[in-house]
Order: sequence, then structure tokens, then C-alpha cells
Amino acid sequence: MPQIAGFRGALWDRSKVDLAKVVASSVADVKDKLASGELVRESSRAMYRYNQTFTFNGRTLTRQTIVCAVKLSPWSEGVIRPHEETDPTARDAATASITNSGAHTEAVFAGYRDAAREADRLMRGIDSSKPNVEVTTPDGTIHRLWRVPSAEIIGKLRTLFAPKKLHVLDGHARYEGMLAYAHKLGAESLPQYSSANFGLACLTNLDEPTIVVAARHRLVRNDGIKRDAVLDAAKKYFIIEKLPGVAKDVGKVQAALADTVAHQPGFVAVFAHDNDAWKLTLKPEVSPVAEGVQVHRAIQKFDPVVIEHLFFARVLHTSASSNQLDAAGVLEAVQNGAALGLVTRAMTLGDIVHADELGALLPFGATAFAPPLANLITFVIDPDEDLV
Repeated sequence: MPQIAGFRGALWDRSKVDLAKVVASSVADVKDKLASGELVRESSRAMYRYNQTFTFNGRTLTRQTIVCAVKLSPWSEGVIRPHEETDPTARDAATASITNSGAHTEAVFAGYRDAAREADRLMRGIDSSKPNVEVTTPDGTIHRLWRVPSAEIIGKLRTLFAPKKLHVLDGHARYEGMLAYAHKLGAESLPQYSSANFGLACLTNLDEPTIVVAARHRLVRNDGIKRDAVLDAAKKYFIIEKLPGVAKDVGKVQAALADTVAHQPGFVAVFAHDNDAWKLTLKPEVSPVAEGVQVHRAIQKFDPVVIEHLFFARVLHTSASSNQLDAAGVLEAVQNGAALGLVTRAMTLGDIVHADELGALLPFGATAFAPPLANLITFVIDPDEDLV
């Protein structure tokens, strides 16, 4: 059963730092910042209410979350669940960062089921009070943070979350880094509630419509890619449609991608030195599993699976690409010399959680969530400090 706890958070001293800049970037040199007073640890444990107000598709939304310490457990226990593969390089980098700082500076973003909104009811009075921190980051998101020291509220939240499973949305590598650091500290032999056994998490209700899934586009810089050869090889799996003269027009590219028959997997490819774009849609009769792709049958036609295991592995014969969040930036990069850009669609939250619940893993970098969390709180790990 997942267990959550309050902790002594380290918050930024607004008299010493430009809050809008520091919370939108990675936290480095935690020990130095604590010594200088830029980060200040609180004297007692608390959980935190953290709300993000942002605009999406012309609507103003407020995502309500709870920042707390979560008892770490291996994926294999099924209590805290992943939905995508972890890149070993990203995991090693996360482990090194946590080890060097002795702290968790970026929260794992995870979802929970709460159709009755019991957690929000416990926080209702807090949401209407003046926040301890309010800052607007460069992307226009308003971040508000409230400290919740009440032992009564914390106790009720612990009881509420005891039977729940947590679904990691973003931060798989960070979570594995937290587990690795706990193992280095010998957390298995420490008291159950030692801070070494916990990780920093930001929890949001999966039953609320404020979780915005963003598309992960792809960029390939391999100069050896030839458009005609790639499209010829792709004909085995994909219906290929030429989109004349739209290689620089992100609006037309995305509109063409949205107009896909029968919800078949698809994406738009843009090649270097080409004014046209090319829409690739998986042929209805093609089954990735039948083609030898080793994935759960229920997710075989999810866009990231098809792109990774058929297009990259079988057509390009490479996985050397970078993930990009900005479709316009992908098109611009191709115009400036990148060999190939793929503009993709965002997955639905329902499909992401379905993969998680099946125990199936999407390819690394399949998903992203907007807006990103701000790094408002640092969780300093002290094996001798108990959280309960």
C-alpha cells in the first residue's frame, strides 16, 4: 500500500533569488544553496497544496495537486506503476544528481483515482486562503503553493491514500534514481519511516479534466537519410499521403494529422530540402504483433509503439532521435539542416493509464504533460530523520 507523509521541505528565499527563474529550472548545488540561505529548510513537517493555473485551447484551467513524500517501492510490487520504459542514460543521470545533492529536487508526477474528490474536500479551506508562494513562470503558468502542517489533515490524507495505487505520469527515470539512491543508503535496513525510504511526489487526481497530455515529436539528425528510400521502405506498413507545400506550415501539418481515418496510428514526416510533408498512416491490415513486435497486443496500435517499433526499427533501422515538445520547432529544425522531423499526436490519458494497468510499457519518451511542474520544494534526505 502506498504510504504518504509530510516532510521538512526546503523552500526558496524570495529575497535572495529570482523565484520565477529558479522554479522553472533544474535545481543544482543544493548543499551550497542551503548554506547560502537561498534554500531554507522548514522547522517542522508538512504536506503542500500545489495548484497550477494555465490556459489550454482557450480555456483557463487549474490543476490541483498534493506534494508529499511517498514511500518508495519497486515497480514489481505494482503499488507505484509505470507506463513507459526508462532510458538507462536518464536513470543514471537522475541517480547521480540525487546522490550528489543528497536531495530530491524534482518531484515525480503521479496520478491517483479519487472520483469522489475526497482529497480535494480535505484541502477546500486551504485553497481559499492566501498561498505561501505565488509565482508566474515564463510560460504564463501561475503556480500557488500552500503549506499544510495540520496533523489532522495529514492523518486523513494518509488514511485516504493507504489503499490507492499511484500511476507515474512523468518522472520514471527520477523515480528509479530515487530507488537507487535509497538502496545506496541501505534504506532496507533503516527504520520504516526513515526519509531515505521516501521520494518527493506531486500527486494529481486522474478523474479531473486538468491533466493535459502533450505530443512528443521526433527529430532525426542522421545525414544519411534519403526521403525516397525511406518512403519506399515505409510502403510495407503505411499508407503514404503527400501534403504538397506544407513543410513549413505547422497548422496545416497538424490539421492533416488530425484528419486520420478510423483513428489509425499516424504521423507526419518532413524531410530536409523538401517543401512537401508526408502523412504516414498504418495500414488497417498491418498488425505490429504479427510483424514480430514484442508488445502487449492491446497497445500494439498506439502511435508511439508504431512509430518506435515499425517506423524507426523497421524502416529507418535506427532509434537515434530526440524527443521534442514543439511541433513548430521540429519543422524549423528540419529547415535548418536536421534530416527528418516527425510531427505526432498526443496520446489520451485513458490510453496511458490503460497501458499502465495492463502492465504494458510504452516506448521511452512516449508521453509528456503540460504545463511542467515548477521546482518549488526540495526534499533533503536524512536517513536519521523519520517522517512519521
